Amino acid sequence: MRILALLAGMGMAAAQAGSFLIVSFRGEEVPAKLIREVRPAGVILYPSNLRRDPQGVVARLRALDPNLLLLVDQEGGPFTSFREGVVRFPSAMALSASGDEGLVERVGWALGCQVRRLGADVNLAPVLDVNTNPDNPIIGLRSFGADPERVARMGLAFARGVLRSGAKPVGKHFPGHGDTGVDSHLDLPRVDKPKEALEKAELLPFRRYVAAGMPALMTAHILFPSLDPRYPATLSARILSGLLRKEMGFSGAILTDDLAMGAIRRHYGAGEAAVLAVRAGADLLLLEPDEAAVREVYARLSRALGKEIPFSRAEEARKRAQALRAGPGECPFSPREEEALALEAARRGVVRLFGSLPIPGEGTLVLGLRLSDRYGAEPTLADLASQHLPGSRGLNLSEDPTPAEIQRALTEARKGERLVVSTYRWLGGFKEGQRALVKELLALGKPLYLVALGNPDDLRFLPGRPAGYLATHGYRAVQVRAALEALAGVYAPTGQWVYGGAP
Repeated sequence: MRILALLAGMGMAAAQAGSFLIVSFRGEEVPAKLIREVRPAGVILYPSNLRRDPQGVVARLRALDPNLLLLVDQEGGPFTSFREGVVRFPSAMALSASGDEGLVERVGWALGCQVRRLGADVNLAPVLDVNTNPDNPIIGLRSFGADPERVARMGLAFARGVLRSGAKPVGKHFPGHGDTGVDSHLDLPRVDKPKEALEKAELLPFRRYVAAGMPALMTAHILFPSLDPRYPATLSARILSGLLRKEMGFSGAILTDDLAMGAIRRHYGAGEAAVLAVRAGADLLLLEPDEAAVREVYARLSRALGKEIPFSRAEEARKRAQALRAGPGECPFSPREEEALALEAARRGVVRLFGSLPIPGEGTLVLGLRLSDRYGAEPTLADLASQHLPGSRGLNLSEDPTPAEIQRALTEARKGERLVVSTYRWLGGFKEGQRALVKELLALGKPLYLVALGNPDDLRFLPGRPAGYLATHGYRAVQVRAALEALAGVYAPTGQWVYGGAP
């Protein structure tokens, strides 16, 4: 009898271990065998899944299991997983620069509607991280800014918009990824602040989000010694069960960030981290598109259920996952209305730090950077110059211009009366080729207007002061267009500086 009971317990554990899992895969071939075997709570969809036939991928997943929770990163800006055939909206920082919570809510609504048109349930947004570190290697323009109050207001507005669509928002990355100098995709960041300081900055937007009754939060793979000297937030019972559940009163779903990220896998291993995360209070565990990692986590959870983890936790996870299924909503946006909203958001997110506008198109050379297409290919400043700054000429360079490209740019620049050049920094440092290009252009003595397409603080990396400076907070096509239209005088930029520090 004891053996039969043991076998029954093992069978129950295996049957329920998948209740914690949010799996992923590469490409558009749905991993039917894996999904049938581990019976995950849901699937997170990435850009490689959504290139040619996104609705077909969703339909095949629903056919396998109609109860699957489907999640997608649709933040706007660079972190936009559903890109093809939909309007690409500006980043959170661009939205925040408008100062208009109503606009932010409408964009959150439109992005939620994109999630619903895809057939998914959950938008893994808004980012509630307060970008207090200007050298943050992964947040930057994904944040609503450096002021906790603004981040709280704008983040809640965005979340309200998502809810209007019927999709469910997920605030991230609790308790805050904004003051890190290490990318948690690569290694384990550490934030050495007393709890009092965390309360004033990092925790404030999350407290407001919880108080508003929002449905889900995602954890950060970060060590906060003042909250828990041993475990990073994702694995910390003090932070998830203590601070978030008991002290803050959060009753929604707790999702982890990807357990295969370097911050966790390098230090704990995905399987052991999964057990620690569930015991700490996490309900749903995100896993990278790696079947070996999925099976490792599934096997380890199967062994842990009924021993290290009570079966009741699997039932809690199942109920919280089902509560994130999309509900009734309204999606009134036509494609033309979405395009108009994206352009409005882009224009209102442009900051003019200095420089007289407008400038003539005739006699102006526009130098664009051909940026990496990792987060979706977009036209450059030079590509759109003749259309939106009539009479100007455009020349494209690589993201990190070579000496030969710089010499070619100088040859063309000598023929012009004034110059417009784009710069870009989001992930990583300021490219040396961009610095060298700006230095040589400034030396020509002609009026130089600079357009920062990423984090807005490129001035601090430049070898001199240009005649004019615009920051768009992103390089999506509507933001490139908005910059050129500001230069041409189509509208006057009114965006507010939200990045923190002196501009």
